[in-house]
Amino acid sequence: MAYRTALTLLLCCQAVLHTPAKITQEEIVSVSSTEAVAGSTARLPCDVTPPLPGDKIHLVIWYKEPDDAPIYSVDARGRLVEHAIHWAENATLGGRANFRFLDVPAKLTLDDVQDADGGVYRCRVDFKKSPTRNSKVNLTVILPPQRLVVVDERGDNIHHYMLGPYNEGIPVDISCTSVGGRPLPRVTWWQENALVDDSYEAIADRRVRNVLHIERLERRHLHMVFTCQAANNNYAAPISTAITLDINLKPLWVRLQGTNSPLSADQTQELSCEVVGARPPPVITWWKGSIPLRNTKEKTSDDGNVTVSTLQFVPTIEDSGKILTCRAVAPLIDETGLEDGWQLNIHHVPIVSLELGGNVNATAIQESMDVYFECNIKSNPWVYQITWLHNSQEIQSNSSSGVLVSNQSLVLQDVTRMRAGRYTCLAVNQEGEGESNTVYLDVKFPPVCRQEPVRLVGVARMETVRVLCEVEANPGDVQFSWMFNNSAGSRDLPPSNWTSDRTRSTASYTPRTEGQYGSLLCRARNRLGLQAVPCVINIVPAGKPDGVSNCSIVNQTEEALQVECEQGFDGGLHQQFVLEVYDSDNQELLSNYTAETPWFWVTGLSPGLTLRLAVFAYNTKGRSEVTVLTAFTPKVDRQIDGFPLQLATTPMVVQLTPLLGVVAGMVLSLVLIALAVLVALRLRGGRQGERKAGEKPASGSLESVEKNPDIIPLNNGTDSQIGDGKKTEENRIYYENDPVLKNTVEEITYADLALPSGVYTKLLVPQPPPEPAIYPQGDSGGGGTDLGMGKTLSPHHVRISSFTKESSNSEEKPEESLGLQVVPQIATRF
Repeated sequence: MAYRTALTLLLCCQAVLHTPAKITQEEIVSVSSTEAVAGSTARLPCDVTPPLPGDKIHLVIWYKEPDDAPIYSVDARGRLVEHAIHWAENATLGGRANFRFLDVPAKLTLDDVQDADGGVYRCRVDFKKSPTRNSKVNLTVILPPQRLVVVDERGDNIHHYMLGPYNEGIPVDISCTSVGGRPLPRVTWWQENALVDDSYEAIADRRVRNVLHIERLERRHLHMVFTCQAANNNYAAPISTAITLDINLKPLWVRLQGTNSPLSADQTQELSCEVVGARPPPVITWWKGSIPLRNTKEKTSDDGNVTVSTLQFVPTIEDSGKILTCRAVAPLIDETGLEDGWQLNIHHVPIVSLELGGNVNATAIQESMDVYFECNIKSNPWVYQITWLHNSQEIQSNSSSGVLVSNQSLVLQDVTRMRAGRYTCLAVNQEGEGESNTVYLDVKFPPVCRQEPVRLVGVARMETVRVLCEVEANPGDVQFSWMFNNSAGSRDLPPSNWTSDRTRSTASYTPRTEGQYGSLLCRARNRLGLQAVPCVINIVPAGKPDGVSNCSIVNQTEEALQVECEQGFDGGLHQQFVLEVYDSDNQELLSNYTAETPWFWVTGLSPGLTLRLAVFAYNTKGRSEVTVLTAFTPKVDRQIDGFPLQLATTPMVVQLTPLLGVVAGMVLSLVLIALAVLVALRLRGGRQGERKAGEKPASGSLESVEKNPDIIPLNNGTDSQIGDGKKTEENRIYYENDPVLKNTVEEITYADLALPSGVYTKLLVPQPPPEPAIYPQGDSGGGGTDLGMGKTLSPHHVRISSFTKESSNSEEKPEESLGLQVVPQIATRF
């Protein structure tokens, strides 16, 4: 109060001081308006910018009309604006006001605005040099709506935001009323984000109502959410309330499940009836003709849309031809009954049912367990025969294989996966045969190969092959793994190289080098364990198949004959066999046959034919070599007692195998070589004897030796030398035992034949044609011997152990020993 008095005196003093300087221009007052929602913050603008450059603010004073007493002031005299002194009148503002110089324009903020804060405010600004400036602000306080009231068409309030339940098909009116608010709010209805109804009206002081009208409730309106909103400003969120529709629905259909099959008399039958679309759950009743059936139970789905009623029904013979009906009614909606019915067909043959033994868990049967079945029979009169079936095949009792049949019981000992399948039992009486239900015996076992455990696949280099691995397993959710193995080691195939689909897996493999041929091993695993024996696919180089062998002709008659051969290697691919039958006289093709095996039955021949049979195999890489056979059909020359007499017989076909041909050729070659060498040695001995009797050979002449193509001299001073002109003991023994060569022992020794041990092995293997060995002319100065030949040597293997020549002059010279060993290239291709 003291501050207010001082401020008033200060203003009076300023008025006195300024009296001599009159203001010639009337003071300009600006008027503006602003809004604020009750409870929020109001901002009252005031222009504090000096009109003259360099001027500054001295004093800012706020008034609320019509009162002239200040309610807020800012004193900046003698200090910066940032350090100005703020004062507020507590009775009016209550500490809720604050003047902000930094805002443009500057504003007086008023927190937690009340309805009483509305009115006209005046801002007075005193400058150091410029005239005082006054401005007015009209503050309007907005009062938001206080609450919403939603009622039904009867005017009853809606509890728990759930409206209804209403019956399907009726109209509905929903009323929403807004209470309070200034100005009056706008009341609207929304469904999700869509505007449904904006037709509202003011019904009383500060009350606005909007009635939502739905002409006919449908199934789509079930649980539909409608929202009522009320808003009277753009500063605060509107108030709203949401309600959900609950509707009673009629059933869409009633349906007996399954098929209308014949029923067995006195056997309990379980029938089901499905009702869809009713809400709340319908009342379901069963009728046999006009008689209600009571033994029923119902189960409704979680969403309440499907209800299934199950009837335990024991028909009798008298029920045949009656109508069994399932009827459903919506309890709260009139005239909504629907029904479905079957005409009963009752058979009174033996009633038989099959089940596993009481202590057998049907879902946990594994190999090596014992399993037994019980065949339950209801029959009048009693049955005289019981038959057990496994996959529709009759089961016989066999204790050695673990199958024990004892009247109405079947025991399977040490069960295997081969015992899995469908089991039934049959009972027969005078009325007919009754068959039980089927029980599927599910035997669990780890994976095993479905295909052959070991397969052969031929693949060319750089060729990609896709191999299939298929297993049997129970359970069938298996995981595969692939491995490649050969002599160099083993490695796992990456998962990117193979795919799996349940019990099948396919791997892609491309051999690029010889070292990448080997075996692909495929294994599978299920929850019972890993496959014990893997599936093996041997990857071998693909090629043409080998020819057939050991062919023979059997069961020969005048008109037919049978050819049987042994198949060779298939080249790693699937092969087939072809037999072509030719007439040898005119080379006419009589017939041809294709088969999976090299066994052929040739029919339709004529007697007295000479036949040429050509047999070969082929695959996708080509065909094998052709094996040719010769056969004859016997001639029929005369008849005895009306039957033909066979006079001519088919000669036996003798085949020379490749091995025998190789050996025979080798022996013949050795004999010819030996004979040639022997003749040459005998001729040489005769000439030397003639010179010894009176003729002296020419100086350095080797004519007799060089003319013999099987004896090749070689000037070699390192092997087999005889420095003193004497013979070796070996030569002496050899020539003294030969009466023809005995006199030539001083000039030559001997030449013998030798084959290295490896030649015999090479003779058994086909070799390429030999390349002739060319020996060049020797020179006189290089230490080599001029053979005077310069031609292709004969392809024989000749070893000259020693050769001696005499000097051509009278002076003694050291004897020269000539030795040569030639290893020829022997042709062994037959």
